[in-house]
This record gives sequence, structure tokens and C-alpha cells, in this order.
Amino acid sequence: MKMNFDKLTKYLDDLPREGVPGCDLCVWVEHQPVYRHQAGTAKGNETYWLYSATKVLTMTVTMRLMEQGVLRLSDEAGDYLPVFKNLTVQDGDTARPAKTALTLERLMAMQGGLDYDYTAPAIQRVLNETGGDATTLQMAAAYAEKPLHFDPGMGFRYSLCHDVVGAILEAATGKPLHALAEELVLQPLGIKDLTFHPKPAQLARLAPQYTVDASGKTVPIPNRRDSVTDMPRYDSGGGGLMGGVDSYMLLADALANGGVGRNGARVLTRGSIDDMRRDRQTGPSRPDWLKVKHKRGYGYGLGVRTLVDPASSRIPVGEFGWDGAAGAWVLMDPENRVAAFYAQHVTNMLRAYYEFHPAIRDLIYEGLGM
Repeated sequence: MKMNFDKLTKYLDDLPREGVPGCDLCVWVEHQPVYRHQAGTAKGNETYWLYSATKVLTMTVTMRLMEQGVLRLSDEAGDYLPVFKNLTVQDGDTARPAKTALTLERLMAMQGGLDYDYTAPAIQRVLNETGGDATTLQMAAAYAEKPLHFDPGMGFRYSLCHDVVGAILEAATGKPLHALAEELVLQPLGIKDLTFHPKPAQLARLAPQYTVDASGKTVPIPNRRDSVTDMPRYDSGGGGLMGGVDSYMLLADALANGGVGRNGARVLTRGSIDDMRRDRQTGPSRPDWLKVKHKRGYGYGLGVRTLVDPASSRIPVGEFGWDGAAGAWVLMDPENRVAAFYAQHVTNMLRAYYEFHPAIRDLIYEGLGM
């Protein structure tokens, strides 16, 4: 395989002029690093708030527990979290009982009917009652109070579904998500710099964070997440992770290589990975999914995008991954055993999803000579 990443390097070097102060990209093939480049202010040892890139880890932990027989996709949320037994659905000006069950599969596939409204009265009540120190289970209970947007399984809506999954894992095992992640994924793979609860040394390496303001300008913001995901007893399965590029690459590499890490440790079977990346938006949820314009050509499986209609012959069907609110992005390709992870730290930058990520993906494959 003849590789030439000159175009990719030039593209990354141009991003600071496009409003990305610093970025870092790593590419591995068959457990071996083949490319690494930082641009702008990035030096390579930073940590980042990973936001929704957390979902890949949460799904990996969930799939591992299913392999162990602890959970099944058909399990209902109410079997583990009783507050989810009597869900309602908003129907005009009233709320009616839900007609379908909220299963683990529907939560993982974002077909649960929840939303991302942290201002909901139940959530605010729990935050006030706990003085901003709510647990994962307390927060999940609050999410159950608001009527759903549709009957479970009958639509797609990006939401707090994976935070509910994290609560189910805790209820099913008696262990919080961060402990399960350590036990089942992070420790086996030798990952030391991915965490739901960063230590002072990790916070000291936190990359400066920015956002895009109303005028389109990139401006600095404080290096913290919102008050919800910052809570010390809350493991946000959908967005609570912090970490560095080197550590996230170990996870991406394992999922791109049949569930086996660079150190030989297995965290998932290839069958579970294939199940994770199978498109679930083929029924009643498909019209909603097709409204997600920045994922053209992709379906959505169990917490990950999955390529179903490649625009280029270089990129295989089944390439999968996800991204985060500050621009982090992960690619995993089991067919070619390619993994890539890109980090930036700018929220509200829509160009990252519509433009930067697709361009980086295409240039990776061009650079690999595929």
C-alpha cells in the first residue's frame, strides 16, 4: 500500500484559517499508526471534552454486557427503571399512554422519542433538589416524566436516549457506567486517558475551548461543559467523556479490528460490531433520519452512523463511527481495518459536520491509496 498524505496535511493546516484554532488527527491501519498531524495550537498531548463521541464507548460497553448475557436488545427500560413503565406521548395539547415499549434497542437506535431539553421542569426540579449533584439514576427518572415525542420505535430523534442506557446498565449490574467502562473496555485495552470524571492532571491538559457566535466568529469559552454533565455522580452515557487522541484511538482501533485491541485484548466479537453498525432506520423512523442532512449516505445503527450509500468507491459500505458537539469525529472501517480519530474543540461549528469531517474522511482514503 503506497501512502501519500500531503493533501490531508495541507487540509488540516488550512483549518486554523477556517476558524479551528487547533486540531489533531490520527490514522491507524491494522493496529499500526500510519499518520498523525496537529495543526494550529494543538500539540498532541491535550485532552478534550468529547461530548457525543462518548456514545461509541457507551454502546461498546452495552454490547459487551449483551455478549455476557446480562442484557438483551428486547429488554424494556421499565424492567430496570420502573419510572419508565408508564410513559406518555405528546398528542396535540394532551398526553396519551405510549402504544409501544421503550426497549434497549430503541434507546440505542435513538428511536425512544426523548429529546435534549435540559430545561424541562422535571430535570430542573431534580437539579434544584440535589443542589446540582444528581445521580445517573435520578436524572434518568426525570427524563421519564416528560411526554415522548412519538411512540418508541416510530421515529428517530437525537436525544438523551444513551443517558438512559447508562442508567439501565447501572440498574442491571449495580455498577455505574464509568466503572463498567473501566472494567469491560478501558482497562483491557490499556486506555488510561478516557474518563467520565477527569482528575486535575487531565484537566490541566485540557485544550482551550471555543464556540462559533451569532456572527460566525470563533470565540473562546470557559473550559467546562454545562452544569448537567459536570455533575460528579452523573455518568452521561451520551456526552460525559473527556480524553485524549491517543487513548480514543485505542478504542477506535479495536472496533476496526474485529473487537481486538492493539495489545491483543478482545472487548467485542466481530458479530457484535456488525450488529452495532447495522442500519436500524429502515422502517417508521426512516423519514426522520433522512432529515439529518449532514449524514447523507449514512444510516444509523446502535449509536453510530453507518455508511449505506458511499459517494466514493474508496469508502466501503459499513464504515461507521460518530462525532461530538465540539467537533470530535471517529471513523472505523472493519473491512480495511482502518481507524481514525480527529479532535477539535469548537462548539456550534456546523461546518465540521457538513464539510470538515467528510473531507477528512475522503482524504484519509486517498492518502492510503485505496
